[in-house]
Amino acid sequence: MKTSRITSFLATVAIVAAAPLASAQRLVQANVQSTPSGATVRVDSATAAPVGVTPLPRARLPLGQHRLFFTLDGYVPGTLDVTVATRNRTAFTTSLVQAGSVYVAADIDGAPIFLDGNQVGTTPGRVNGLTPGQHIVEIRAADMQPFRETVTVNSGAVASVSANLRPRQAPTGTVRVVLSNPNGPVPADTQVTLDGSPMQGTPPTTEGVQPGTHIVAVSATGFRTMRREVVVVAGQAQVTAFDLEPAAATGGTVRVVIPSVQGAQAYLDGELLDGTPPQRTGVSPGTHSVRVSAPGRADVTREVTITAGQQSNVEVTEAQLVAARGRIVVRSNTPGARVFVDGGEVGAAPYEHDTSLGEHSIIVRAEGYTEASRSCTVTQTQPCEVAMTLDRVLAPGTVRVAALTSRGRPIANATVRLNDGPPRPLGDITGVPAGEARITVEAPNYSPTTQTIQVQSDQTAVVNATLQRTGPTGSDVARRRAGISTFGAAPLVRGDAAVDLIGSYGGMPLEARLTLGLVPFGTLGPFVVDGGVSIRSRFNWWEFELRSRAGVRVFNDTFAFGGEARFYGALGGGGSNGVGGLLQVNASAQFNLTSDESIDDEVGDANRVNRFGSFAITLNLGVEFNNDNASSSFNPNLTPPTGGDALTLCQNVDSTNERQPSGGSCTLSTTVRPFFGGVVEFGIARHLSAFAGLQYYLSAPGERVAGQTAAQIEDDNGSRRPITTSFWDDTIRAVLRGGITYKF
Repeated sequence: MKTSRITSFLATVAIVAAAPLASAQRLVQANVQSTPSGATVRVDSATAAPVGVTPLPRARLPLGQHRLFFTLDGYVPGTLDVTVATRNRTAFTTSLVQAGSVYVAADIDGAPIFLDGNQVGTTPGRVNGLTPGQHIVEIRAADMQPFRETVTVNSGAVASVSANLRPRQAPTGTVRVVLSNPNGPVPADTQVTLDGSPMQGTPPTTEGVQPGTHIVAVSATGFRTMRREVVVVAGQAQVTAFDLEPAAATGGTVRVVIPSVQGAQAYLDGELLDGTPPQRTGVSPGTHSVRVSAPGRADVTREVTITAGQQSNVEVTEAQLVAARGRIVVRSNTPGARVFVDGGEVGAAPYEHDTSLGEHSIIVRAEGYTEASRSCTVTQTQPCEVAMTLDRVLAPGTVRVAALTSRGRPIANATVRLNDGPPRPLGDITGVPAGEARITVEAPNYSPTTQTIQVQSDQTAVVNATLQRTGPTGSDVARRRAGISTFGAAPLVRGDAAVDLIGSYGGMPLEARLTLGLVPFGTLGPFVVDGGVSIRSRFNWWEFELRSRAGVRVFNDTFAFGGEARFYGALGGGGSNGVGGLLQVNASAQFNLTSDESIDDEVGDANRVNRFGSFAITLNLGVEFNNDNASSSFNPNLTPPTGGDALTLCQNVDSTNERQPSGGSCTLSTTVRPFFGGVVEFGIARHLSAFAGLQYYLSAPGERVAGQTAAQIEDDNGSRRPITTSFWDDTIRAVLRGGITYKF
C-alpha cells in the first residue's frame, strides 16, 4: 500500500513538470502581417530559420512570449514582442520603416569611411539600409586630418557627404624666455634669438615651434652672450630663464675635446660652446654640466669642476657616442597579423621594440586580409606608435548585366562599364571584387544609365538596365520609311539590302535585282546613294546590268527626289550581242498606314524594314538607249519579210532601197526612246513587299510602206526596242511590270 502511494506521487510530479515543456512546444496558428508586405519573419533570433514571408495568415508559432524579427530589402529591420495564446486571439501586425542611404565622396579615393564609429567602405561609396535619423560620417586618410560630419538620413532618400581632406599638421610647441639682471634692470638692447631668429614680445616668445631640440641665445652690451638648449614638446610651452652675467666676470676655462663625428656639438650648462675645439672662458667657479650630442647618437653628459684662473678639459671619444635608440609600437586587432619593419618580418602583432632613430616603413599582413602599410619617424622623445585594422579579403562575385528598352525589349548592341573601366559586351562580368560596384550601361541613340550595386562574395548580382532613347521614336521611323522602296527616289541606306523578282509584259519577261545601301544614314545629310546588279532574260537573250540611285529626302523623309542610271551588256544566241543604258529622274512619296507609335524601332533591325500597310508611290521620266546586233539565226522573226505589210526591224538595204534576200544577217540600229512611268509598292509583311508599275514610251512606232528610205526605217527603229518587240510579236509602247521585294 505504501509503495503504491509513492508511485502515484512520483507520477503526479512528472506530469506537473512535463506540462510546461509540452505547453512550450505546442504550435498554434497566428496571423502575422507587415506594412509593407513581403517581409521575412523569424522567431526569437535574427538568424533563426525563416517562418515565412508576410502576409502569413496561418503562421505556426509556439505558445508563450516571443520576439518576431522582420527583414525586408530597402527597409530597416523591425522587431515585435508578442504573446502567442489561442488561435482566435493571435494576430500580429508591424509597420516597417523605409531605410535611407548616404553617398560619401572625397577628394581622395580609397579613404576609409566610418559610420557611427564602424568602418563601412571606402570613398567614393554608398551606404545603404540606414535607419532614418542622424548619423556621424567620418573619413580618415593617412597624413590627413580626419573629416567628420553629422548627416540626416531620411526614409527612402539618399543623403550625400562631400569632403575635402586637409593635410595633417604636425603639432607644435611654444618657447618663452624670462630675462633678469641680478645687478639692475635688463638692458634695453638685449637681444634674444631662437635658432638665430629674433624672438619678440615681453617676455620674448615664439609659437609654432617644431618639436625637438633648439638653441636660445641672449646677448646685451656689457654682458656675456649666453646660449642654451631647449627641448620643445608638442602642445607645451617651454620656459627658459636667463640671469645676465657681466662680461668681466672672473672664472675659469672649459675646453671640450669631441670626436670628428658629423654634427657633434658640445654644451655647457645647456649653452652651445663655440670654437674648435669648443671652449669657453670666464666660467664661474664650481661644478658645471658638459653635454656632447650628435645626430643619431645618444648624448654623453659629464660634470666638470671649474677653478678660477684654470682650464678644465673634458674629452668624449667616438666610442662613447653610441647610436641612439627609439621605440616602435605596432598594434592590430586582426587575428594572426604579422609585422614587417623596413621589409623584414619582426614578429606578431602586438609588437613593441627598440629601434634606430629615423623613418621606418611598417607593413602588417594576415592571411585572408588586405595588407596595410604606413611610415613613421622615430625620435628620442617621440616613439612610433601605429594601430592597423586589416580588411578581410572576400572572394569575388559576378555581375550579370542586361540592357532593355522602355518596352522591356533587349538592346543587342549595348555595352557595359564596370567602375568607369573600358566598355565590354553585355552578359556576365566575373571576378568583380566584393563590395560596392558602379555599373554604367550605354548604347547608340540611348541615354546611358548608371547604377551602384553591392557585390556579394561568390554571388551573382543581376542588373537589368532600362535605357531611354535620346530622340523621338517617330522621327527614327520616318528616317527609315523610305527603305520600303527599291524603285523610288529614296535609295537604301548602308545596312539595308533588298532582292527584287520581276515579271514583265512588253519588256524582258524575267528579271532579278539585288540592291545595297552604300552610304550610312546622315553621313551626307539627307543625301543617300545605293547600287545594285540585275540580270534579265528572254530565254535566248541575257542582259547583265549595273545600276545606281542617288536621292535626297525631305519633309521628315516622307518625300524624296533623285536620279537613276543603268548600264548593261547583252549576249544572245548565234553570236548576237548588245549594249544599252537608261537615265531617269524619280519623285517618290512614302506613307505608312500604321501609326508611328505602333512601330517599335527599338528592336534590332525593325527600323530597316516596312510594316504591313506601308507603301510608296513613284513617278519617273527618262530616256533609254540600245544597240542590239542580232543575226537571223538568233530569231527567225528577224529575217526580212518579203511582203510589205509586216513591221521592219532591219536597216540593211541596198542603193535601190530594196531589202536583202531572206536568210541574210540583220544588224539593228541604235534606238533612243523617251518614256515616263510609275510604280506602286505595298508592304505585306515585315520583310516583304509587292509592287506593280508601268513604263510608257512616248514615240509612236510606224509601219513600213513602199518606197521608205533607210533613214525612215531607222526612225522607225528609234521608236521601239526590236529585241523585246520580236519576242512579244507586237509593236508595244507600254511595258507592264510586277513582282515582290524581300528586304533585309
